[in-house]
Amino acid sequence: MRVRFLVKIMGITGMVILVSACSIFGGDSAKKKEDAKKEQSKSKEQSTKGKESIINQELKKQYQIYNEIVQYKIEQDKKLIKQSEEHYKKLKEESEKPSGSKKTEDSSKKDSGGKKSKESGGSKEGGSDSSKKTEGGGEQSE
Repeated sequence: MRVRFLVKIMGITGMVILVSACSIFGGDSAKKKEDAKKEQSKSKEQSTKGKESIINQELKKQYQIYNEIVQYKIEQDKKLIKQSEEHYKKLKEESEKPSGSKKTEDSSKKDSGGKKSKESGGSKEGGSDSSKKTEGGGEQSE
C-alpha cells in the first residue's frame, strides 16, 4: 500500500507541476496574444481618431461658415425690414400731407363762403386760375 500511496502522490505532484508549467508558459503566450491584439486595436483607434479629428475640424469649419451665413442673412433681413418700415412711414407721411392740405383748403373755402357773394365768387375764380397754373407747372416739371 505504501507503493500505491507513493504512486498517487507522485501522480498528483506531476499533475500540479504540469498545470503550473502550462499556466506559466502557455498563459503568457495567451496574454501576449491578447496584449498584441489590444495594441493593434489601440493603434487602429489612434489612426482613425486622427482621421476623425481632421474630419471633425473640417466639419467645425463648415459649421462656423454656415453660422456666419445665417447671421449675415439675419442682418440683411433686419436691414430690409428697417428700410421697408422707413419707406412705409414716408409713404404714409406723403399721403397724409396732401389730404391734410386739402382739408385746410376746404375749411378756408367754407370760412370765406360765409362772407359776401362777390368776394366768394372772386375767390372761386382766383382759386380755379391758381389751380390751373399749378397743374400746368406740375406737368412741366415731370
